[in-house]
Amino acid sequence: IRQCFPAAANSAFRIEYEAALATQTTRTFTQHYSELNLWLRVKAYPSIDGLAIYFQDVTQERAREQHLRLLESAVSRQNDILLITEAEPMDEPEGPRIIYVNDAFERRTGYRREEVIGQTPRFLQGPKTQQAELDRIREALTHWQPVRSELINYTKSGDEFWLEIDIVPLADETGWFTHWVAVERDITDRKMAEQAVRQSDERFQLVTKATNDVIWDWDLVEDSLWWNDNLRTMFGHDPAQISNSLQFWVEHIHPDDRNSLLSELYAVFNSDALTWQAEYRFIHANGKALSVVDRSFITRDTSGKAIRMVGSMVDVTELQEMDERLRQSQKLEAVGHLTGGIAHDFNNLLTVILGNAEFMQEQLTDQPDLKRLAEMTVTAAERGAELTNRLLAFARRQALQPRRVNINKLVTDTLGLLKRALNEDIELTFVDTGELWTTEIDPGQLEVALLNLAINARDAMPEGGRLLIETANTLLDEAYVQDQVDVTAGEYVQVSVSDSGTGMAADTLSQAFDPFFTTKMMGKGSGLGLSMVYGFVKQSGGHARIYSEEDEGTTIRLYFPRTGATDEVPYETPQEIEPRGGSEHILVVEDDDQVRTYVTNLLKSLGYRVTAARSGAEALDILTEYQDIDLLFTDVVMPGGINGRQLSEQALSIHPDMKVLFTSGYSENAIIHNGRLDKGVQLISKPYHREQLALKLREILDPS
Repeated sequence: IRQCFPAAANSAFRIEYEAALATQTTRTFTQHYSELNLWLRVKAYPSIDGLAIYFQDVTQERAREQHLRLLESAVSRQNDILLITEAEPMDEPEGPRIIYVNDAFERRTGYRREEVIGQTPRFLQGPKTQQAELDRIREALTHWQPVRSELINYTKSGDEFWLEIDIVPLADETGWFTHWVAVERDITDRKMAEQAVRQSDERFQLVTKATNDVIWDWDLVEDSLWWNDNLRTMFGHDPAQISNSLQFWVEHIHPDDRNSLLSELYAVFNSDALTWQAEYRFIHANGKALSVVDRSFITRDTSGKAIRMVGSMVDVTELQEMDERLRQSQKLEAVGHLTGGIAHDFNNLLTVILGNAEFMQEQLTDQPDLKRLAEMTVTAAERGAELTNRLLAFARRQALQPRRVNINKLVTDTLGLLKRALNEDIELTFVDTGELWTTEIDPGQLEVALLNLAINARDAMPEGGRLLIETANTLLDEAYVQDQVDVTAGEYVQVSVSDSGTGMAADTLSQAFDPFFTTKMMGKGSGLGLSMVYGFVKQSGGHARIYSEEDEGTTIRLYFPRTGATDEVPYETPQEIEPRGGSEHILVVEDDDQVRTYVTNLLKSLGYRVTAARSGAEALDILTEYQDIDLLFTDVVMPGGINGRQLSEQALSIHPDMKVLFTSGYSENAIIHNGRLDKGVQLISKPYHREQLALKLREILDPS
């Protein structure tokens, strides 16, 4: 044998042969014979004559076994679940039974192999397992078709998990299907991620529907831009009709804002910022430029490069307009306080100037040159008084004398005055509402307001045109007043004055009510006409609004609150009466030395007995000393802790029958409330003519 099989001389063959001879037992073994590259299964039988050896070539069998062991090892170690069932019976509700599961099955489900062999896969199903998918799988298996499905199964502990299942049939050598092989991949994490993305997308869609903002999503990698439906609602553009959203956005940025906005945006891209905010003008589908605030969040990759932006765009046009109106209102209020204080001091000066100039007029009858100077001084003082009256009107400090009037009749009576103020080439038309509501205003101040508006309209129509005055009953509802400042909803009588003149630009329109603002040449206007109108209307509890466009004309609407009473109080222009003096005893209370001296002399020239005091406290001492004082003539605003109203109250407690006349450079809350004098209060505003004071005193002192 050594000669026939020399390669076996020092191998397991020799060892096994010798062992069989030595023990006289049969030896069976499998060994590789390198000379022939064969695997041999050997049986050595001992006998008296030696050994009977049988060789069987098992090379292919050995290869199959190694292949099966390798396959089983791989299957047991893979992460995918491998489950094999019998092919039949398919007609039973439970289905075919399990004959094999790999280690991955045990790891994922928690079941041991011994627990599941012989059962059907149905035991892995639970409450959320999709019946529709089970029916689809069964339908495919019934027709011996492979099928793929995503199915919810349950572990031994009751936890649900998702499987992606591929089921294919296996056939024997006859072609008969004998088994089903299911490869099942755990996709729970993927499903959870998909669910999270889906929920996130749903929330995003709900947010875009719930908000009034325009939501946009810019993919910087793909250079695509998505808009929500609010783009159509807010700006009139349909997102579905936009082919290139990025180009659309750039083209609809206002040309004056475009370059700076894009430069700022790309500077943010090149930085490490995570947010971006800008305010710019965006073009509506109707061509109007709207102010928007755009805010966004930037997503960057690991290198810091911007790859996505998600943001919202809000129309703030109305908010800005509201802020501007509020700012304008606050500015007018502040200027009103300032001008009111200036007018008070100025009127004190004018009182002295006007009074002394009038006195000089009377004394210089024989000196014409000096008399003319005195007359010029009177005229200048009157113009100064007119100026302060306009300031007081704007500051809402003038003493109004409101009464219930029918504005239609008042406007009709004023048309003659207005026509004289207009040029001949201007057509004046009045259109009235027949059943106009009654309102409570100062008719004289409305006449002045209409005259100011007519003069402004005349100056805006140098080549002629049309001036239209209209009246109407109107309702300012909550929707209107919520965008206005200091306006109350309700019923109003509207007076509109419209011209066909040059109109105003937006920047001019925003300053139209400002005192001293004028577009006229130097010396052609004081800039107080519209501001006076504004102050009068606001002091009357009303509302004023200007509508104007360049080359299209201007409309100014005045709104006065409707009054509940319907009885109209006739308004008549005061008749001139010859002034006269008297002999009564008058107590003058004035803190300004010059005004006090002037008034004292003026009253004495009219024949009155006069006692003067510089403060409220001094006046009370005089009232206690003198019992024959007929009239208290007191300034309203005085230092020392006692104003004119307080002084009058204490004075009347001492002399109940005494008359009281107030004077002031501007109306004070002490005697003026809601734009009108308190009931029973008598007031003469500074500066006043000698005749005016004389008439007022007799009006008060003479019994009716």
